[in-house]
Amino acid sequence: MTSIRITTPCRIHLSLIDENGYTGRVDGGIGLMLDRPNVVLEVSNSADEFKIECHKYYRESVHVINEKASRIFKEFNISNKNYHFKLKRYYPSHVGLGSKTQLSLAIAFAITRLKDINVSLQKLTKLVERGGTSGIGWSGFETGGFILDGGHDFGKGKEKETFLPSSASTSANPALTISRYEIPENWRFVLVIPNVKKGAYGDEEVSIFQNHAPVPRIEVNEVSHHIIMKIIPGILKNDLKCFGEGLKRIQSIGFKKIEISLQHDIVKDLLKFFDEYGLKAYGMSSFGPSVMGIVETDNEAEELLKVIQKTQRYRGGHIYICKPNNYGAKFEYIE
Repeated sequence: MTSIRITTPCRIHLSLIDENGYTGRVDGGIGLMLDRPNVVLEVSNSADEFKIECHKYYRESVHVINEKASRIFKEFNISNKNYHFKLKRYYPSHVGLGSKTQLSLAIAFAITRLKDINVSLQKLTKLVERGGTSGIGWSGFETGGFILDGGHDFGKGKEKETFLPSSASTSANPALTISRYEIPENWRFVLVIPNVKKGAYGDEEVSIFQNHAPVPRIEVNEVSHHIIMKIIPGILKNDLKCFGEGLKRIQSIGFKKIEISLQHDIVKDLLKFFDEYGLKAYGMSSFGPSVMGIVETDNEAEELLKVIQKTQRYRGGHIYICKPNNYGAKFEYIE
């Protein structure tokens, strides 16, 4: 076979853990993978010439494909002249859902799989310069599920010497995966991407880390405590109330509190609405503006979606009902 199709999950980053670094480690985080929206990429190495094909709405992705593919070609001494990349589906970047990481890994995975090169996903992640802060996206690409990552060694001469996001931490190894758990299959995620300013990235994101880190040690400790004693037990017991109590609390402390404080009022209003609606669990992904309300049945999800649409609280953005992804990216060889 000379063509492969990769369908990725969507990454929800629930919280960073430690932007203090007093233990000699930094970052860490929790997140989970959903079945949509997706990146769908088809790659062939039997084309007449190098080509990148995508819908006009996905044009922002062309430079990503070119850059990341070039890194893989160079690393493994592969000629690019017969490669055809066709991006069939993509979702917006810088809205908190990790589309760039999923696309970057799909590119690297496709090229190496077509050439029968046996290489770990962790090495590919490093090569495409992802995972410098969060390990959720790269680990979830491989396995799906709920991921707890342990961040990076921190201090002079270590993996990271300063508080910086992934985009400015390209020399750091992909964040260490501590554990992975199955997301309860009955949980449904009403994912809202409001039509507001995109989440922080680039120089703005770097500035936020520089201005707001380190966060107080006591808050780092409380975030860790709620993850271990509420959020993970909620996942293991299929107890959405327990999970949600921990999730709500960590949004009012630590780095997550800072991320939410910088959001457009529409995002804050959506989180307030989820609380007033009586949801057991809700949150914002990464730097936003994407938010989600979590329920336990299809009927509850449909009703919540209708209420949000009726009140137009998402102001013309995108809204999805998502299921857990507990298997990671899917790939298939095609004719």
